[in-house]
Amino acid sequence: MDSLLLKEEALKLSPFEKAQLIDALWQSLESPERESVDQAWLQESQDRLSAYRRGQIQAVDGAGALSELKERFL
Repeated sequence: MDSLLLKEEALKLSPFEKAQLIDALWQSLESPERESVDQAWLQESQDRLSAYRRGQIQAVDGAGALSELKERFL
């Protein structure tokens, strides 16, 4: 399948399906860096959750965050 056609078809997927595809492609990469990137993101997410539970940061809903970004950059 042509990569341009593949891209067009992938863009038609639902957000959940796109996330699944991204994850499958990421997992298919045979890169020594992948493990270190995965570990760094795991540590970052654990740090953020801990900070949230300690009251050091507040949660922001996804729709609100996206709306703010659109206002700021569009």
